Amino acid sequence: MRRKRYMKGSVRPRKHGRHKVWVAQWWDEGGRRSRVLGKCSDMSKGQAETIMASILAPLNENAGVRQPRAYTFKQYVEDVYLSVCRRKWKESTRMTSEPTIRGHLVPAFEDTPMNDVTRDSMQAFLDKMAKTHSSSVVGHLRWHLSGIFKMALGDGVVDLNPTSGLYTPPCKSPAEKRVMSRENIVLALNTLDLRERLIFRMAVFDGMRPGENPRNSGRKYQ
Repeated sequence: MRRKRYMKGSVRPRKHGRHKVWVAQWWDEGGRRSRVLGKCSDMSKGQAETIMASILAPLNENAGVRQPRAYTFKQYVEDVYLSVCRRKWKESTRMTSEPTIRGHLVPAFEDTPMNDVTRDSMQAFLDKMAKTHSSSVVGHLRWHLSGIFKMALGDGVVDLNPTSGLYTPPCKSPAEKRVMSRENIVLALNTLDLRERLIFRMAVFDGMRPGENPRNSGRKYQ
């Protein structure tokens, strides 16, 4: 039996009526196949290649050489990155990180092929976010971008990690923080029941965050 080879196919622009379109071509069962993927004015070549990769994926399942799948940013984040991170994140981390990634990063780079996301485009995004968000939010977005592309590089999805050199720009000044006075703390301790009082003491006096386990901290609470 003839050994089946992995197919990459090709994507080229073609004149179709009055419009230029991306046309995918590949071999299947000894014959050439082709499909119009969309207008050149509506999608980049990278987006067209991502669509073609999804078409060829079923045909390449049993090929002798395994090639990394072509992902858009949204596909990689949803199908790979978040799936892996959920297994190692604490619940409190997941509850804050997933909304941040889905609410800011995914809409910004949604249908862009992973290899087409550049350092300049990510820095422009961070610069824009810095005008309306604090340095804490923008810093976390930069950290998430770095984690996503570090994993993608390890998976062979991208040829290089474009997040090297990203920085957190000057951000919107944070709002004035309200601080509890001594009288407020005493009032809370005298008002709360025993269980809530213990939690309050761990948060105020020891700076313990939700999700931290006091049994692993080495502290003793009276």
